[in-house]
Amino acid sequence: MEVTALFDHFTKLYRPYIKIAQPLLDKYELHPAQWLILKDIYHHPQTTLVQISKRRSIEKPTTRKILKVLDERQWLVIQPGQDKREKLLTLSQEGEHIYHTLMADIRKEQATITATLDITPDDLEQTIQLLDQLYKNMIAKIQCLESENK
Repeated sequence: MEVTALFDHFTKLYRPYIKIAQPLLDKYELHPAQWLILKDIYHHPQTTLVQISKRRSIEKPTTRKILKVLDERQWLVIQPGQDKREKLLTLSQEGEHIYHTLMADIRKEQATITATLDITPDDLEQTIQLLDQLYKNMIAKIQCLESENK
C-alpha cells in the first residue's frame, strides 16, 4: 500500500467526523475551529495567541478573531504577560464548564463510533502514536518552510 493511502484515509475521516460532532458544538454555538482553540487553551493554560497559532497551524489574525468570540462569551481569563503586547490566556470557570460538558458529549459519541471496531488497546495506542509522529513531522516541515521564507 502506498503512503498516499494513509493521508487519503486520514483526510477522508475529517468531514464525516465534523458532521457527527457539529450538532454537539451547535448546542454552544461553536464552530470546529473555536472548539479546537478552546481545547488548546484548556490543555495549555497561560498560553498566548502566538503559541496557539503555532500549535494549531492557524494564522494569527484568524486566531485573534476566534479568541475575541470566546472572550465575548466570557469563556476566557486574559492576563498581561511579561511583554506589554503579550496576553496570557486561560479558560474562565464558565469556559472550563463548557469544555468539560462538551468533552463528555464528544467522548460518548466517539465511544459509539468506535464501539463496533475490532481494535485492541495496543492497536489504538500505535495508531495514536503514528498520527502524533505525523503531526510533529508536519509541524516541523511547516516551521522549516516558514523560516526559509523569512
